[in-house]
Amino acid sequence: MTAHRITILPARSCRRSQKILEYLETHGVPFEKIELESPQGQTLAETYDLRASPGILVNGASVNPYDVLQRGICRVDEGAARRVFGK
Repeated sequence: MTAHRITILPARSCRRSQKILEYLETHGVPFEKIELESPQGQTLAETYDLRASPGILVNGASVNPYDVLQRGICRVDEGAARRVFGK
């Protein structure tokens, strides 16, 4: 399986950000973390028109965080996360 280049732009005090970061760390998925509030994070958010936190970039394409979370609750959907993150 080909490794994906994953960048996560978490927002401070964001439960969705924490859940996705926990998933990636727990499953040993390599990723780069850039704080959304940082100058680099703000530039990426503008460039990729990120509208929800965390910002997620996979191989240079933005992914809606709601595509990897279970609807109505703040939990990662395991199947969706495996499809998006490749693990």
